[in-house]
Amino acid sequence: MKQIILSLFTALLLFVNINAQQPGKGNSELTIPWDEFKKLINLDNDEIVLSLETFQKLLVQTGVTTIPKHSLRGGNVVLSRNEFTSLVNKMKPPDGTITNLPFDYLITKAVYSGKMQQNNTLFTGTFKVHVLKKNTYLKVPVLYQNIAISDIKLDGKPALVVVENGYHNVVISKEGEYTITANYSLKSSLDKGPHRIDFSIRQTPITLLQLEIPRKDIEVEIPQAQQLQTSSTGSKTSVSAVIPQTTSISIRWRKKVTVADKIPAKLYSEVYHLISIDDDALKINSDINYNILHSEVDAVQIAIPDNMNVLAVTGEGVGEWHEIKQGDQRIIMIPFTYGKKGNVSIRVRSETPLTENGLANLFSGFEVTGTVRETGFIGVELNTSAEVIIPESSGLEKISIQKLPQALINKSVKPLIMGFKYVKHPYSMVLDIKKHEKIGVPIATINSASVVTLFTEDGKVIHRIEYQVRNSSKQFLEISLPDLADVWSVFVNKHPVESSINSEGNLLVPLIRSQSVNNKLGTFPVEIIYNMADAGFSFFGNQESNLPAVDLMISQLVWSVYLPNDFSYKYFSSTLEKEEIIRGINIFASGGREYDESAMEMIDIGSIMNEPSVAGRNELKKVYKGIDYRSSFRNNALKEEQMQKQVASELEFSRRLDDIAEMDAPAGVYGGHTTGVLPIQIEVPTSGQVYRFAKSIIKPEDELSFNVIYTQIWINNFIKWFIIIFILAAIYFNRKRFIKPFNWAKEKVKSANSFYKNNEITISKIANSYITTIVLFILFILFITISFLLAVIFFSLFLVSVINLIVNFVKGRKRKPLIMENDIDVDINEIDDETNGTDDFNKS
Repeated sequence: MKQIILSLFTALLLFVNINAQQPGKGNSELTIPWDEFKKLINLDNDEIVLSLETFQKLLVQTGVTTIPKHSLRGGNVVLSRNEFTSLVNKMKPPDGTITNLPFDYLITKAVYSGKMQQNNTLFTGTFKVHVLKKNTYLKVPVLYQNIAISDIKLDGKPALVVVENGYHNVVISKEGEYTITANYSLKSSLDKGPHRIDFSIRQTPITLLQLEIPRKDIEVEIPQAQQLQTSSTGSKTSVSAVIPQTTSISIRWRKKVTVADKIPAKLYSEVYHLISIDDDALKINSDINYNILHSEVDAVQIAIPDNMNVLAVTGEGVGEWHEIKQGDQRIIMIPFTYGKKGNVSIRVRSETPLTENGLANLFSGFEVTGTVRETGFIGVELNTSAEVIIPESSGLEKISIQKLPQALINKSVKPLIMGFKYVKHPYSMVLDIKKHEKIGVPIATINSASVVTLFTEDGKVIHRIEYQVRNSSKQFLEISLPDLADVWSVFVNKHPVESSINSEGNLLVPLIRSQSVNNKLGTFPVEIIYNMADAGFSFFGNQESNLPAVDLMISQLVWSVYLPNDFSYKYFSSTLEKEEIIRGINIFASGGREYDESAMEMIDIGSIMNEPSVAGRNELKKVYKGIDYRSSFRNNALKEEQMQKQVASELEFSRRLDDIAEMDAPAGVYGGHTTGVLPIQIEVPTSGQVYRFAKSIIKPEDELSFNVIYTQIWINNFIKWFIIIFILAAIYFNRKRFIKPFNWAKEKVKSANSFYKNNEITISKIANSYITTIVLFILFILFITISFLLAVIFFSLFLVSVINLIVNFVKGRKRKPLIMENDIDVDINEIDDETNGTDDFNKS
């Protein structure tokens, strides 16, 4: 019954709240007596009467799609008590109601108030706690369990406390704002040291510390405090501090030192000088490491020589430095933004100009004034190609580089060439710097070049050259093309570019700067395609081709040449190294490595090149017929990766021309044509025999060319059959002459056979002897380093001898029982003969 009454009351409050929040009605309140409320909703009846408007609002709040059973009476809605209760229970929270709380509780503020006694300190911790979660018991941790608590209260009343998870937890059962007060004590001592208190706390947004120490004239330190205030009243010192979010507080105090008792500061310094020798000056980077004792200092100073210019002074807490003049000395004043004590480091960057001829450059460093002792180390590095000599020095001890401090060694970019040590001022050294003429190094190189050249039978020659360029600052790549060259496309980093011609008639290709990859300059491709017209192929003749010179050194170049299939190529001559299959004269060779474009269209070039496998190599064998698609060179060994890239360039030759023809051309013009891409689409079928050339370390003046002597295949076949018929005819017409050598060979065979029969027993003994096997093995060992062929022969004879010995041994074991059996038969027969003889004697 009580639940029903609460549900009815909630519905009414919701109704009043909805009407009160309607715009234009302001914030209104409704207060009615309980009896009037009962009459209003007929609480004592089993039926609930609501206005139609209120019923509709309840339906909206519940979100039901099926309207509960009801009846209409006098314009009002009548519900049974059960239906009304079910409807109220389905009501949704109003908009803006928070259902998911971010926290169950929050500790927003903590104040630790302490009063120090002789042997301990009494603290009172006050915590502001906000409980957000409703209708549940929460455990709020406030202090660590290792702290001895004497009392703890919740809003001034004794609190329920449990120890769990390393904390003293206060149990709270309702939502709202609470104040928890905990009294506890910590060990401390006023007379005996150490004078400090350390304790752990909970992290809170606001943390305040208040402490009363029954001592006067003391200095208090709290490292965690952002704000610290102390005040003395009589014999007591009050401390207040604002602590940021932290997990511990450390309090230290000591007797305050009066000004009269302060000891003057003592400064010790150790200086690390790094002298970097450049073309125009000695660049000096110096680290001054101070050890300041007794008292704080507000500034330090150094005295610099006349030939030194200070460029910068940096360090933690270093203010704006300035130079002053004290008598004949130049003093650099270095102020601190706050008092410094202990270890302090300052970095001074300065330089000393070199003399005109680079000789007699004096370095005496700077003096750290006001110090008890100054020591230091000097390291010298060379940033130029000059030669450094130290003709004289004073107050310095030369030491090995390994004995220099590691911090000084790590400062240098180049390897240190000299090291010195000094223990006091003054010191000096003279540096003679002899400059030598510098040698320029290339600012760009071509890492590799891949060339594919196609010869057509009617004399067209198409070149596709791709340079892998590594460039730091070069603007153009200069290419010396032949006069009759017709440039079809120029690409840089796979993008068409506008090229031009200089006064010498060379093609200028604009370059980009290489990107840095792992602190090294990478490469980018420069591609050029051009066409040449030459005399076509005939029955017999030669063809030649030259590659254009470039103004960069080429590390390695591979050149693939497509030649027509209907010809036999007899001899290649080239300034590059030829692959093995075309070395020498190929008189009877009718065909070479033939490329089949129709087979190439059936395979995926990218997958074969990126992931080479046995299946991929089998596919390439279909494209390159006759000879292995790979090339071998004696002097320019190509890695498998380089070979694959070159094969990919060959296979993509015709596809590349088709792709370029479909691109938009840039505005540059070369000989009436655009120099970026093909102006029109040109069908260039790729077929023929493929031969390759290679060369390493190519200078701009080196000539790159090849020449081939060829004939048509039918001429090659005609010559081949003519030679065969000529040889057969010569043998036939001179058959009588060939009988004599045959008879001579026949006689020699007979003589050898007779010699073997006459000496068969001796030869058999030698062959079956263990000594023969041993001698053959010794001869094999001796001839390994003398003659490979003889070593193989002796080893083969050794194996034959071993096998012969094994066979004879096995046959001997099988023959031995038979021999013994025959011996036994003989003995029995002899006994029988003797017995028969005895019988005959007895008879007689």
